[in-house]
Amino acid sequence: MHQQQKICSHLGMKCTHRLSIFSLPPNVRHQIYEEADIIRDCDLDLARLGGTASSGSDADPENTFSLLQTSRTVYAEVLPYLYSSNRFFIHYRTQRSLQPLRNLSPDALASLRQLTIHLNVSSCEAGHPCCNAYPGQPRSCNDHDTPLDLSTKRGKKILDEWVLTAAYIFAHIRPSTLKFYLVCDVSALEAAQLILAPLFTAPPLASCAVRLGRKPDPSLHALAQDAATTITAPNSQINPAIPFHFLLLPLELRKHILSFTDLVTPLQEIQYSTTRAYQIHYSNWCCGKEDCPSHIHRACSRRNCWQRAQGNIGCFCSAAHAAFWMECRCWRPPTPIFLVSMGMRGLAREVFFKENRFVMMPEGGERNVVDRLPEQIHAEKFLREVVPRDAMKYLRTLELVFPPFQTPSRNHFKEWDDILKAVRENLNLPKLTIRVCFADKRPYDEPGSQDEEFRLVMTKDAAMQIYGSYMRVVKPLGQLEGLGK
Repeated sequence: MHQQQKICSHLGMKCTHRLSIFSLPPNVRHQIYEEADIIRDCDLDLARLGGTASSGSDADPENTFSLLQTSRTVYAEVLPYLYSSNRFFIHYRTQRSLQPLRNLSPDALASLRQLTIHLNVSSCEAGHPCCNAYPGQPRSCNDHDTPLDLSTKRGKKILDEWVLTAAYIFAHIRPSTLKFYLVCDVSALEAAQLILAPLFTAPPLASCAVRLGRKPDPSLHALAQDAATTITAPNSQINPAIPFHFLLLPLELRKHILSFTDLVTPLQEIQYSTTRAYQIHYSNWCCGKEDCPSHIHRACSRRNCWQRAQGNIGCFCSAAHAAFWMECRCWRPPTPIFLVSMGMRGLAREVFFKENRFVMMPEGGERNVVDRLPEQIHAEKFLREVVPRDAMKYLRTLELVFPPFQTPSRNHFKEWDDILKAVRENLNLPKLTIRVCFADKRPYDEPGSQDEEFRLVMTKDAAMQIYGSYMRVVKPLGQLEGLGK
């Protein structure tokens, strides 16, 4: 280690000072340590000594480790600062072991403020867009684990090492100070229960996030939520000790409260298709703002929660995974609200169908050219099987989107005509708006693509045939007399 020259020697004077840095008050020494360029506000991988995944500091790791080797006293003073001012994580996959975590001393564990453990991860981790947050978009995901199966040798080894490691770290952490994140994508409910068992031996944590599956699963989500809220410090738990009698509130107040739940999507628009049911769609990946004000972009706080995570923790989005994280407010289908009670279901239906716009999407999307219009209009199933008859009166906006097609259809859509006759008495026509969108040539098709010449030139007869196909879809709507728009 390079030894700095004393100031007296530097000035050519004889040094008579006998005081050292330990003669200074502790708070002054801590300020000196900070000025010594100690690593702070960094993501440190415990499996790679000295490595940083991402950093809020330009500090050189070598300076920190050299300082730790100066003396036992300096080591004892710098160590708590190092472990309390950085975020630590470990991926089991890196060394096929959690031994680096067990190598930490009790004092180091007591100083930890944030720890992330990835036991088994079957989707992209932090630092990359989560490959399950937007399943419709292809990602280059080649470094995934398979869901943990405890009947295999690998699964048993991971469980045994996790139990051993958890017993050690939870015996030494300080209560209510550690933010803890655990990812273990499992293959079965029993495996999830065994993975979560060690958590209940932990002292109260400052916060906790748990993920148990790559895809959303109600049973695994319930287990993750129960574990995370049980071991979190009591002053931050979300479940009140005494249940609130929501149904005793006045009707209008209940409706107003439900309008702030997932019954109303962030953009108040829901897309429906016969195969994927309900989903929401955003035209942009994000708004581009790091701290987007909620009063400007209301939807930004309701999606991509993993982008707001502090540190290399991974994705704990409940909409994309079987996970629970207090910070996740991303929209997901409000099925649990409909299952509370008969009384709640009636209120939920009213808010859901009244406050959202429903867009009927073609199976291949509105941008892909198809051979001809489908034999069955997608809105038929929506009106016949999806929307309850007693809830149709709440519908306010219904939009039908049809893809561009090559061959005009001669189908007269009799079933479409019949379903409109059957439901028109249930619809609140003066307050209902129906939009019909027939997609045409895409303006952004690249030169040389197969759709570049689509409908670029056509005869008058061909245009009239296409127009006839449009009218056969629209004409049955004429029987909805009194329609708002």
